[in-house]
Amino acid sequence: MQVDRKVIESSLVSKGFVRHDTHHKYFYHEIEGQRTGIHTYTSHGSKYKTYRDPLLGRMKRELRLDSLGQVVDLCRCPITGDGYNEILRKKGQI
Repeated sequence: MQVDRKVIESSLVSKGFVRHDTHHKYFYHEIEGQRTGIHTYTSHGSKYKTYRDPLLGRMKRELRLDSLGQVVDLCRCPITGDGYNEILRKKGQI
């Protein structure tokens, strides 16, 4: 599986993550203006224009999802922001 970095970044923002630019682009999950403690980041480097299984696996752990498929679905929009929040609620993460 692979997902373009720009797709990941725009999708996370549209699903309730707040972007913070430093030496990486950090994305903090918020609900009603409160951070939930869930975050991930993307790298600026040209080597990371497309994220494949190893990096998606890292994001899976950071986003507290169960499978790479869920990460891809979150990025490509089958999972909405509300759907993601529901997954986190069922797992007791928020």
